[in-house]
Amino acid sequence: MEKGFTLIELLAVIVILAVIAVVTIPRLQEVLFESQDNTYNLLVTRFENKANDYIADYNLSNQVITGVPLDIYISDLIEQGYIEEDELEDPRDAKKTIQKETSYIRFTLENGVLNYKAHIVVK
Repeated sequence: MEKGFTLIELLAVIVILAVIAVVTIPRLQEVLFESQDNTYNLLVTRFENKANDYIADYNLSNQVITGVPLDIYISDLIEQGYIEEDELEDPRDAKKTIQKETSYIRFTLENGVLNYKAHIVVK
């Protein structure tokens, strides 16, 4: 009697592995994309926090008037040392970067509360 697997047994194993791959690969891609989006959102939050620090350090919050926003550009944050140039790579696509000259954090005053929101341009 010969030792080994029959063709049917080998095909059955291949089919089982194929089914496992079909089920897991899309989920792995989804997890990867989710992770990249979360990293991007953390980066944007970091920029917002650094812009908030910039506003506090230079006492600029009193320049924000109801209806008149104050924009702090990413290039200003780099020039003043709040963030580094190498932080501008988009974690979702390494070929793209955040544009420092056109991306900014907008501060507004609404009902006596200072709010801020990032406006990020990626190319």
